[in-house]
Amino acid sequence: MPSARIHEAIVKELNVDKKFNELLLRIGTVAPDCWRNVEPESGVKDKYLTHFWNFRIKDGQANDYKEFYLKYYNKLNNPFYFGYLVHLIVDQYWKTFIDPKYEIVENGIKGFRLKNGKFHDNENWWGYFDSLKMQKQIAKIYKLDIFPINKEDLIDFECNIDELNLSGLFGTNGTLNYINTNITPGEVIEESEIYDVNQVISHIKETAEFVKQELKKLSIIKKENDNKIKIAVDIDDTILCTKELEDLYWQEFLKNNSNIDPNKQYVWGDPELALFWKLYREKMAFGKVKPGVKNSLQQLINNNYQVDLLSARPLDKYASLKKKLVEHFESNGIQYNYMNLGFYSKKEFLEENKYDILIDNDLRYIKEAESVGVIPILFGKDESYNGYQTDNWDEIPLLISDIINKQNSKQKK
Repeated sequence: MPSARIHEAIVKELNVDKKFNELLLRIGTVAPDCWRNVEPESGVKDKYLTHFWNFRIKDGQANDYKEFYLKYYNKLNNPFYFGYLVHLIVDQYWKTFIDPKYEIVENGIKGFRLKNGKFHDNENWWGYFDSLKMQKQIAKIYKLDIFPINKEDLIDFECNIDELNLSGLFGTNGTLNYINTNITPGEVIEESEIYDVNQVISHIKETAEFVKQELKKLSIIKKENDNKIKIAVDIDDTILCTKELEDLYWQEFLKNNSNIDPNKQYVWGDPELALFWKLYREKMAFGKVKPGVKNSLQQLINNNYQVDLLSARPLDKYASLKKKLVEHFESNGIQYNYMNLGFYSKKEFLEENKYDILIDNDLRYIKEAESVGVIPILFGKDESYNGYQTDNWDEIPLLISDIINKQNSKQKK
C-alpha cells in the first residue's frame, strides 16, 4: 500500500487542476489510516470501515470507493472529503497494479527483492520501516509542510464521515503528529533499499492519471444511479425481528439481576437500561429475517430499483457491526445495493441522498420522510396513520408499484 507521503503527493498532483485548500486536502487523504491511532474504548477502530471494504467480494481486500462517492457525493467539493475519496482509489490501484511490481515469491515465500539482489520477506519492514526513508524524500520533493495537530487550529474544517473516528487523526497520539514526527525530512535523507525516488514519482503521476479517469467513471455511475427509483429500507424491526430478541433478553436480564424492578418503565439514561444494552447489544443485533423479505427485495432489485439498507445503530457501540450484518444477510440470501449505518440523522440522510421511498417501522421516521418529500411505507399497522402501511412483506412490491404509477400519472398531468 502507498505510504502517507505518497498519498499526499498524489493529491497535490490532482490539485493542480482542482485548486482546493491544500492543507485540508492533504489531511483528508491521510485520514483513512488514522484508525491505527484510535484509542481502545473510544469508538470506531476498524480499517474495514474507514476504507469502505466490500465484504461481498471474497477475493482479497476491496475498497468500495463507489460507495463512498455515492454516500458523500454532496460533500465532495469539500477538500477533506475529496482527499479521503482519493485515498480509497489510490489504495486499490496500488494494491492491484503497483505493489505486484515489487513483490516476488521465492521458495514459496512472498516477499520483495532489494536493490542489492537480496530477498526480504517482512512485509511490515517494507511498508513501515524502509518506506520511511522514501517518504522523507517525497516530502522534500513535494514540499509537504508540517500539519497542525489540533482540529481547533484548522479554519473551515468539516467532517461528518460516519465511518471515521477523528480522535485517531488529531492530538499528540494522532496520525498527523506521527507524520510530523517520523516522516518529515531531516538534514540527512536516507535511500530506500527497494526502489529509487524516480520510480516512485513515476508511480505517483501514473496513479494521479488513473484517479482522474476513475472520477469520470464515478460521475457516470452517479448519473445512472440518480435515474433509478431509490428505496431506503430500515433494518431493525422492518427486515429483522429485533423487538422479539429485545423482549427475550430483557426477561433473561431480569432473571439474572434480581435488583431490577420488572414493573418500572425504564428510559434512556437510566443506569439499569444502559447495563442491559451493554450486556445484550451484540446478541440483539442479528435477529431472524422477517417472512417475505428475501423474495420482495429480490423482486425490487430485479426491477432495477436502487435498494439500500439503513440503520442508525451507533458504529462505536458494536464490534465489526457492518461486517457481521453483511455476513448475516448474505447467509439469509438478502439482496441489496448498499448498507448505510450510524448516520447522525435519518431525515437528513434521506434528503441529501435523494431517496424516493422509505420503508420503516417507526412512525417518527415515517413523518420525517414525508417532511422532506420522501414517500414512506409504514411497516406495521397504525390506525392514526393514513398513508401507505402493511405488516406483510409480500405486499411491499405492490405498494411500491402503486406509488410509482401514481407519481408517473402526476408527472404526465
